[in-house]
Order: sequence, then C-alpha cells, then structure tokens
Amino acid sequence: MFGLDARIALGIFAVIAMVAGGTMVMNLDDQKAKALASEVADTGKAIEAIHYDLKADLWLSLLNPSEKNAFMALYDNGVIMEEGQRRGRWNGPYIRATSNRHNSYGEMLLRKRQENHKNECTDPLELCYVWLVYGKVKPGVAESLNQFLDDKELAPETTGRVQWTPDGDYVNLYYRATKALSTQTD
Repeated sequence: MFGLDARIALGIFAVIAMVAGGTMVMNLDDQKAKALASEVADTGKAIEAIHYDLKADLWLSLLNPSEKNAFMALYDNGVIMEEGQRRGRWNGPYIRATSNRHNSYGEMLLRKRQENHKNECTDPLELCYVWLVYGKVKPGVAESLNQFLDDKELAPETTGRVQWTPDGDYVNLYYRATKALSTQTD
C-alpha cells in the first residue's frame, strides 16, 4: 500500500507532532501561570489595601466571618460591619471580580495560616499570613506558577509563597499574599 519512504515520512511526522503537542501544552501552562502570577500579585495588593483602609484585621471587620466572606469583602462592602465606621472606610472594590468563583480556577477564598499553608493559626503570638486560595488549578499551572514566583525549592507543595494540596486531577493552590494583622478568624 504505502512505500517504505511514505511510512518513514509518516513516522517522522508522528514524532514531530508528539513533540510539538507536548511543547504546546507546556507553553499553555506557562502562559496561564504568567497570567495567574499577575492576578495573585494584584489580589495581594488589594488585601493590603483593604487592611489599610479598614484600619483593622479583615476577619474582625466581617459581619459573618468566613473564608468566603473575607474574599467577598474585596469587592462587596455588604459583608463588612458598620460598627466602628468600618463599612464607611471601605474604599473598594479592590478587585474586578464580582463573585468568588474564578472562570478557570474554581472557588476563591482567603485563609489565615502559618508559613506552611497546612498549619492553622492558633497562638495569638505566632506569625500568620493571609493566603489566597484557588480551588481547582491544574498541577502543571501550579508548578509553572511556583517556578515563576518561588524558583527552586526542596518541597514546593509546602514551602514558599506558592503552595498546593492535591485534590484529584487538580490542586488547591495557596498563594501567601501578606502577613495577617491578627490570628483570629471569628
């Protein structure tokens, strides 16, 4: 049917297609990670800005303290309490989002954790951070984002500004945005 030359040419094209396809997927993850790097940096600045404007810890300013409401406070002052003129100090929206659902990366939350995202803040004297959490990120995007922001680490899942926890085919991505003003979450 096919001559030997045609089969060799088909084999060469198949190898080229596999290499090019793999490179495209890697480049796509890199491009998504670059866009996400910009987004997490902007959200980190927004968290610092809302703390500055409220002159209080974000969680202590919420009507109903929760990780979801902490994120919502970046775009909706309805979750901020009136007490102590906190709602009046809100100068947002601080981000463009109008929901805590990201089109590509699932639910977005703010969590207070220690330097390792797995450790909760319990001691009022310990250093805590505000972590921006994305609930549904592809592992390749998380690894590329980690490469951009943290470079090389021995345990990237639990060290550095970008960390993650596996969740099926995806990971829960944690970005350490800023230091928390207190360890309290309610």
